[in-house]
Amino acid sequence: MLKTGTIAAILAFCAVSSAAPANNKRQDYQSGNLISSYTASSIVGAATGWAPQPTSDSSDYSSSLSYAHGGSYSTKEVDSSATGTAAPASSTGAAAPATPTGLSKVQQILLSDTRADAVNNVLPDNADFVFDFNAARKYGPGQGGEVVLANRKAFPALTGTDISMAVTFLGPCGFNTPHVHNRATELLIVTKGKVVSEMVIENGVGGAQPRDVMNTIEELQATPYFTGSLHTQYNPTCDDATFIAPLSGEDPGVNVIAQAYFALDDDTIRAVAGNAVEGADIDKFRGLLSTSVALGVEQCLQQCNIPKRK
Repeated sequence: MLKTGTIAAILAFCAVSSAAPANNKRQDYQSGNLISSYTASSIVGAATGWAPQPTSDSSDYSSSLSYAHGGSYSTKEVDSSATGTAAPASSTGAAAPATPTGLSKVQQILLSDTRADAVNNVLPDNADFVFDFNAARKYGPGQGGEVVLANRKAFPALTGTDISMAVTFLGPCGFNTPHVHNRATELLIVTKGKVVSEMVIENGVGGAQPRDVMNTIEELQATPYFTGSLHTQYNPTCDDATFIAPLSGEDPGVNVIAQAYFALDDDTIRAVAGNAVEGADIDKFRGLLSTSVALGVEQCLQQCNIPKRK
């Protein structure tokens, strides 16, 4: 039998314990008294379906879960048990919902919940990550060469990367007409031959007369074109030239200045030209503009025995 004094001591201890504030649980946990409820094995148990008892403080449970998030296990299992639902948190844990028909690959990628979903469901083949500039050449109406652009529309794997690439093939005396890129900076790198490069940056650079940054770019040399700056390239030789041009945007945009200028209203064009251009000649000037890459510079044409267009 327990002595009366012993029983009184036990009752007094129980009374003190029941009157202790709730936050003593955290203190006890930190001091190691509740370590059996929050061991690493019990945290892993939470990841596999174990749930805390109602007596556990909710903030302590959150702490244990945040600790568990640093372990090596499926986040799908942890989040399912923590929220009481079967919805996976892992981006690779389940396939995305069926893709609506009629959407381009770019649209499907932009609508994907995660990058992993986009790769798994929209870009399932390794070939989706290869762009062939040779195969993409169309040999269009431009007579001096061709520009092939791999933007996100042509190469959907670039979606979300903020980068694209142009490869320009300039024939002898080929001239890439002055243009700007609306949403990207370009870095031109010559890989074959050489080109003459020009760039006009903006008003105020060079004083009253805008500065023309003009250089001859040899093979494996590079030059930048700032976003929105006017620039052009010309092949001064009788041999083919090729350059590549990474662009800091997956949809860089391009605005060819001559075509854009003559797209203005006739009265506007005459006013800007000081009425030197008669209205009857507007269509004639428009017709002289090539759509892409034009033949240029008369001296080169003569040297290479290339006849001028009539």
